[in-house]
Amino acid sequence: MAGLPNVNISLGNGNLGRVSSGNDGVAGLVLTGAAVTGKLELNKAYQLSSTKDLASLGVTKENNALTDKEVRAFYAAAGEGSELHLMVVAPTVTLTQMCDSADGSPLNQLLNAAGGRIRLVGVNKIAAADYEADTAQGIDGDAITAAEKAQQTARNAAEAVRPFRLLMPAPAWTGSAESLFKPREGSSNAVAFVLASDDTANKTAAIGMVLGRAAAIEPHQSIARVRNGAIAANGWFTNGKSYLELAGMAEMLHDAGYIFFRKFPTRNGAYLNDDATAAPLTDDYSALRLGRVIDKARTIIYDTYIGEIQDNVAVDENGKIPAGICVSFESMIENAVLAGMDGQISGFSAYVDPDQNILSTSKMKVECKIVPQGILSAIEVNLEFANPALSE
Repeated sequence: MAGLPNVNISLGNGNLGRVSSGNDGVAGLVLTGAAVTGKLELNKAYQLSSTKDLASLGVTKENNALTDKEVRAFYAAAGEGSELHLMVVAPTVTLTQMCDSADGSPLNQLLNAAGGRIRLVGVNKIAAADYEADTAQGIDGDAITAAEKAQQTARNAAEAVRPFRLLMPAPAWTGSAESLFKPREGSSNAVAFVLASDDTANKTAAIGMVLGRAAAIEPHQSIARVRNGAIAANGWFTNGKSYLELAGMAEMLHDAGYIFFRKFPTRNGAYLNDDATAAPLTDDYSALRLGRVIDKARTIIYDTYIGEIQDNVAVDENGKIPAGICVSFESMIENAVLAGMDGQISGFSAYVDPDQNILSTSKMKVECKIVPQGILSAIEVNLEFANPALSE
């Protein structure tokens, strides 16, 4: 049937080149605490969107001091409305147990409950009353072994295209540099150690605050970016000392690879020193921002190419991939990454070698290279007087 005479309009879509914002700032927290009857269960994942959710969970400063502190600090930095996944575990659970790579560990339970959306995680604890920290390496040894566990968990997650980076507290710091564990000498580039504290009562690390700052900024930006302003009005270390009082140790702690509060003489408030991960500077992912950039690129590449799996590819007379198809696959991923990471990287390129025998292997190899953005860690200025009369 021709139908009644009319003007029929169909709407096109997908032509503006817009991309979704992704999961860059989706965060998670695993914390020790106590159950709240009828409201908060231990070892259960909850999705929060604001500090108002604390009331619905029955969380107060009195019954869950750490959870209350960390969630409020996260939203103060990230802003109300930010997506946060929370799990509270018993005080007897160690950081090492939290971060274990086993499927049933609290960290893995939280990651799975969030469906792979989490890109940033913080863990923290107020230990049970009878817990004795082993501080032979300057901080609680539980955090050191936990970092190794977290690295394996992060490696497994990345292989499943669910990459994340983790903030680890550096609890019970003795305040001494002697025999101090140095994250920069480690091999856990998915983990960053936080020596900063926002808690004078329990001396816990400022995990929620730093996590909120990371969630609020773009992946390529440093959590220590001065342009973002002071992260706190005041701050301490996990030994309870003011960051101003121990300013003389800043250089040593910075070189060791910790994240802590610092002061700029002409600025009010506390700033972060850096975004170091527990890896040497020779590691490509020795900074949190670099790890987050590669994580985002990984997910974009996967999402772009997964639609091509099990599709047919024509070959030329030599059984190789035609040049035109190579260019198509290169352009496909270059356009996706450059659109999804506009302003976050300096450049991206892909190359498909046409000399590949896909008839025998059913595999196509693609080489992708990212040029990251640089960062100004120091600006050297030469300042001196000049006498115009002497310049003639």
